[in-house]
Amino acid sequence: MRILLAEDDASQAESIKTWLEMDGYNIDWVERGDHAILAIEQHQYDCVLLDRGLPKATGDEILKTFRMQQQPTPVIFITARDSIQDRVEGLDLGANDYLVKPFSLEELSARVRSQLRQH
Repeated sequence: MRILLAEDDASQAESIKTWLEMDGYNIDWVERGDHAILAIEQHQYDCVLLDRGLPKATGDEILKTFRMQQQPTPVIFITARDSIQDRVEGLDLGANDYLVKPFSLEELSARVRSQLRQH
């Protein structure tokens, strides 16, 4: 299973990447939104973990484009934007799930498994 991790915080991304690799996933990590767009165009992913606050293209912009292209791949927002309105907006944009930082890696794994079971 291949997962795209789009996260601009290097230390957090490294923790997530290492954790999910221990779960047996192949992780492609990018730090910028424009790089996430290129990765999505060039590869087929089983799940996308997307920070909303990426430089060069926001997670919101990436998700809008992704859904306009009819991409069914599950997307989980991983973000510090934690208000109820932020969550509602993120889900209404087409995210399959929304996880607020800081979060436990165990919960992230469970949410990834849940999305993979559904697709």
